[in-house]
Amino acid sequence: MSETDMSKIVYHSRILENMGCTVVVFTPEELRGANPYHVQDRLIELGWEVIEDIAEDIETERLAPPTDEDWNWAIK
Repeated sequence: MSETDMSKIVYHSRILENMGCTVVVFTPEELRGANPYHVQDRLIELGWEVIEDIAEDIETERLAPPTDEDWNWAIK
């Protein structure tokens, strides 16, 4: 993967992050032959578990919700 391709990936990922989305990217090299669709499906399953755990903690006040500064850490 060329530097230009990676810079495009980072650029578009940052746009989505700035919109409040979570973005996870694995390059073909990082996947090491693993089927990207299988990895994606598994990450979605695990992501929902993490979201549920965090949301439950926020709802029960065991974890404070993120501040605007927390959300915008990547912009700095």
